[in-house]
Amino acid sequence: MIREMGEHPEQYVRQPGRDFTRPRTLTFETVISLLLTMSENSIGKVLIGRFQNSEKTPSASAFVQQRQKLLPAALETLFHRFTALLRPGKTFRGYRLLAVDGSSLKSAACPEDPASYRPGTPRQHGWNLWHMNALFDLENGIYTDLIVQKEHEKNECRALCQMAGRSRVSGKVILLADRNYESCNNLAHLEKRNWNYLIRIRDKARGIAYGMPLPDQLEFDIPLKLTLGRLTPRQLETRGIAVPKSYYRIPPTMTFDFLESNSPDFYEISFRVVRLQTDSGNTETLITNLDPDRFPLTALKALYARRWGIETSFRSLKYAVGLIHLHAKKPDLVLQEVFASFLIFNFSQAAAWAVDASQGTAKYKRHVNFSDAFFLISSFWISFGIL
Repeated sequence: MIREMGEHPEQYVRQPGRDFTRPRTLTFETVISLLLTMSENSIGKVLIGRFQNSEKTPSASAFVQQRQKLLPAALETLFHRFTALLRPGKTFRGYRLLAVDGSSLKSAACPEDPASYRPGTPRQHGWNLWHMNALFDLENGIYTDLIVQKEHEKNECRALCQMAGRSRVSGKVILLADRNYESCNNLAHLEKRNWNYLIRIRDKARGIAYGMPLPDQLEFDIPLKLTLGRLTPRQLETRGIAVPKSYYRIPPTMTFDFLESNSPDFYEISFRVVRLQTDSGNTETLITNLDPDRFPLTALKALYARRWGIETSFRSLKYAVGLIHLHAKKPDLVLQEVFASFLIFNFSQAAAWAVDASQGTAKYKRHVNFSDAFFLISSFWISFGIL
């Protein structure tokens, strides 16, 4: 894929016509492969390892000049192309399990980008902050999509709707999400996509959800059918429109893409509101459109526990892959490294699919160590100069 992009790089370079032949050692393909394998190492060490400390080893400044010719779209396109080629086979009861979440990432201070810049204090330098919104396949351990937002422009709900709308994942899907994703707009977008969902909602001293009183019980499972609208009941009556049963008015400040701000139309939506008691004795309240016969409370409890996989994936991405050690501070170069890290993460996970963990006579089930797998793959690429 990199070679194909390198043959027609016009849409991936900042100024078409600027070639990658000087220095000859830093071609289009080489620059991208170096971005994929930088990890936490300094640029100088990466170049020494790649070129075996030969007299043709380019300088770090030469590499930076070359990578500045690339648009972030080069690595973003490569990430999406590679991910689309993967054929994950694991499911949960026939469903693809996707988790959505966001994670912040710091980069060195770049005040020239106010949308991501956060000024420091008299005792602390400023920094830039990025928000990574990701869809993660929990059973297969790969990211299926990624949207990067700047700190002062972040909107997790908008990112979820965008990723769900453009997703290439086929078949039955269950989306798992934590709090902050419970908006009616998200639920409507997921239903339009024919996706099931299981989303945790705020539960601290909560007695009402979507206008419905909640029982004071440790566990319950209540079906709820809402008729959504933009107008108040009085506005509807003034227009001679009967107020539907279980009417829920969407506040003017809340985004809902399926009804105009002053529209008298309605939008119906159905789901279950459930409360579970965890093993620690705490309770969690969730909403879901899964079938209650196939997914009773006990099944939902086990299912939601799997959502933690996206949290551990972010940890591996930052520390095993080395995303937390950014080499750049300019926005476009930061985006290069983010998409490169997600791509190499997916490559390492996909490579581990071929490992037969059932071999041997160990008492316990064996698993591939992701850190070791990533290290071996990166070392192989660097040593042989491939990709």
